[in-house]
Amino acid sequence: MGLVEEFGEYKALFRYEAKVFKEMVEGVAKILDEALIVVSREGLTLRGMDPAKTAYIEIQIPASSFLEFDMPGDVETVELGVNMETMVSVVKKSKKGDQLEARIRDDRVLFTVEGTIVKRYLLPNLEIAAELPGEVKLEHSVEATVIVDVVKKALKDAELVGNIVEFEGSQDYLAIRSVGEAKSRMEARLTPETPALLSLEVREPAASKYDIDYIKKVLNLTKIAESVYIGFSSDRPLEIVFNSPDGSRVRYVLAPAAL
Repeated sequence: MGLVEEFGEYKALFRYEAKVFKEMVEGVAKILDEALIVVSREGLTLRGMDPAKTAYIEIQIPASSFLEFDMPGDVETVELGVNMETMVSVVKKSKKGDQLEARIRDDRVLFTVEGTIVKRYLLPNLEIAAELPGEVKLEHSVEATVIVDVVKKALKDAELVGNIVEFEGSQDYLAIRSVGEAKSRMEARLTPETPALLSLEVREPAASKYDIDYIKKVLNLTKIAESVYIGFSSDRPLEIVFNSPDGSRVRYVLAPAAL
């Protein structure tokens, strides 16, 4: 008897691009040790906060974005508790074109990764003891949408200079800068004439500083998106949203640096 037959009936099934899922869970794994995934008829949601309560991360994949999505009967929601290190191991070697299937029951989950060969992992559905945060809602003084590769390069350049990155926005520009030792400085400035700055809305000028190590944790998520939304206010949390072309998104909220 194979694992599919042994598993039996499921409460929820989804099939998704394995490589995209890999990029998502690798980002989450740097923030959370365990995560609760909630599957409903609207799609999949994962949210959690790091132990230091400095960073919040949220994944939303609408049902229409899956290659296959099924919740038979009258089931409205199914919860799946996963160890993030284990989840990363399941999809770690996924390549473009590979597919991930998950069959979920109350007590266990069967992951299947279909590529050159088919690999299956029968794992327990964990009870997650950590208190789950509600959805974090924010209003920002500065909101911008930027080509993702430009943001990634600017943040990597900023890291060469210092451990703190500052975002500043005014009607005329969006700046990403870092100041290090011996007065070393780095600044990437985008103006409305810069092709990479797709939009800029400024209710009032603002500037705020953040720990670049925390931003680095989610830089691999740039691989799932073509553009990134950035929102912030002076000395308030930074919000970064990676929107995938398939309609899914990853939202990351980071508290300002304690200087």
